[in-house]
Amino acid sequence: MVGAGQSNAEIGRRLHLVEGTVKTCMTTIMQRLGARNRVQAAITAYEAGLVNP
Repeated sequence: MVGAGQSNAEIGRRLHLVEGTVKTCMTTIMQRLGARNRVQAAITAYEAGLVNP
């Protein structure tokens, strides 16, 4: 969903999660990927084939 450009609020609504939970998960994901920001995380998702162009 990050790869598709969705915000934390949009992801939260879609997954029925509080926005703060999504933010915490995004922080963990970015740390594990070594990404400095959401854009780098989205690029990694795209390169891994997790996002359809």
